[in-house]
Amino acid sequence: MIEIEFTDSYVIKGNRLSVRISNTQVFEYRQLQIEVFDVGVANPSPRLGFGTTPTRLEGQVVQVEIDSQHLPIGIYEIRLIRLHDPIDSNLVPQVDFTPRRDFTRQLFEVVASPESHRSASALLTQVQQREAELERQFLLPVDICQPGTSIASEYCVFVFVRDVLIGTSIRFRNFELVPTQSGLDSRDPLDFVNWFLRERTLTKLQFVYEDVMAERSRQSSPVCVVHFPTMVSSSIEEVRDYCIEQTGKLLLALSLSRDAGGIAFEVVVLDRRMYNATKFSISPSYVGNLLTGQLSGETVESLETYLGGLARDPINGFLVGLYREARRDRSPDFQYVRFWQILETMAESENYDPISPLLDYENNVLMDGNQPRQSKGSVNIVFRLLRDTGIGSTNETWKKVNVWFAFRNAVAHHGSVARYPELSRATVKAWAELGHNEIVKAAGHDNFLWALKEDTKLLLMRRLVGNAGGV
Repeated sequence: MIEIEFTDSYVIKGNRLSVRISNTQVFEYRQLQIEVFDVGVANPSPRLGFGTTPTRLEGQVVQVEIDSQHLPIGIYEIRLIRLHDPIDSNLVPQVDFTPRRDFTRQLFEVVASPESHRSASALLTQVQQREAELERQFLLPVDICQPGTSIASEYCVFVFVRDVLIGTSIRFRNFELVPTQSGLDSRDPLDFVNWFLRERTLTKLQFVYEDVMAERSRQSSPVCVVHFPTMVSSSIEEVRDYCIEQTGKLLLALSLSRDAGGIAFEVVVLDRRMYNATKFSISPSYVGNLLTGQLSGETVESLETYLGGLARDPINGFLVGLYREARRDRSPDFQYVRFWQILETMAESENYDPISPLLDYENNVLMDGNQPRQSKGSVNIVFRLLRDTGIGSTNETWKKVNVWFAFRNAVAHHGSVARYPELSRATVKAWAELGHNEIVKAAGHDNFLWALKEDTKLLLMRRLVGNAGGV
C-alpha cells in the first residue's frame, strides 16, 4: 500500500496541485508517472498523463506537481502511479500502483475560483452518487417482448467473441464490452492431430502440449465478452437472437475502429427467475490493431457514432461487413477484389450524373485526349468519390485508382496480380505493369494495397459519421 496526500482538495484552473506520495519503494526509482482520469461518467478516460523526476522529501516521501492548465473544470481521479528507472539494476523495471488495490481513491477538483471548491469527502460523495446512478441506468431492463406478451422472464446474457483484442471495458447504454486478457488455446486441434496420428496412421507420433504453445495460441486468438445485464423476453431464443444481432452490429463497428473481424462463438443465457443457464454454440490468428486503450480505436465515442451510422442506413451494414471480410482475407491478391467492390459500391450509391464532367482536385475538367472525362465507369466514379471527400490529390489518386482497378481485374479474370500480362486491354495492362514495377522496386512492399485498405476504411468511417449526424 502507498499513501497519497494532496495539499488541498481543489486547484484553481491554471495552477499546480502538489501531491505527496509515501512508500518504501518510491526512493528506489528515479522517475514517477501519474495518470489522471475523469470520473462520474460511464467510461472514465485519461485526461492528463505525465512523467517526472519527483522531489525527494524526508521520511520516504516524494512530491510531484499536477499542472491543471489543460484540465477543464471538473472532478478528477488519480488512476495510476508508476515507478520506473530503478536505481538498482536488480529491481524490476517498473512498479504500478492503482486505486482500491494499492491506495484509497484520490479525487481532486479543478475550479474557476476558490469560493466554489468542496471538501474531499463532498467530492467523494458526489462521485459515488453519480456512479450509483450510472449503474442503476445500466441495469435497467431492456424489454424485447412482442406486444401482447403476458409471460416473460428476466435474463442476463454473455456473448463470447474471438479474434478481437480489447484492453479496456467499454459501456454502452444497456450492454458492455468486457476484456478478458486471455484467449482460446490450441489444445483441441493438437489433441485431434495426436488422435489422428495415433489411431489412423502407423507413425504413432505424438506432440506434447507445452505451456509456451498455449500462451502463443491465446495471444493469437484473443477473446472478449459482450455483457447484456438485464434483458426481458418471453423466450430464451428471442433474447439469444437479439443479443447476437446487437453483438454483430458492435463487431462491425469494431472492424473499423480495431481493424479486426471478431466472431461470436458462444452465448450463455442466465435465467434470473429460474436461476439456471443455457449455453448456445455459434458455428459457422488475430488480424487487427495490437494496441489497446483510448489511442487504439476503442473509444466509446467513435464506436457509438459508427453504431448510429449502421442503424441509420442498412447498406452501411453490408459495406462494413464487406470490409470486415476483406480484412480477414489472408490473400493480398483477393483483397484487391474485395476492397474494390466496397469502393465501387459506395461510388455507385452516390448516383452521379453520368454525363457530368469529371473534375480534378483543382476543379479542372479531366481530359481523355481531346475529350472531357465523364462521371461514369468504375475508375472514374471511384476517383470522384475520393476527390469529393478530399482524400488524396489529383495525380496520386488517379494513379492509385487505375492501379487498383488493374490489379483487381488481373485477380478477378486470371487469378492473381502476377498474371497481369494476360490482361487484354492495353491501358489496364499498362497500369498493372506500372504498379507491379513499383512493388518490385520497393522490395515487395505493396504500398498500393496498404493505401487501398486505408482509403476504404476512411471512406467508410466518414460515411458512418455522416449518416449518424456527424460532420
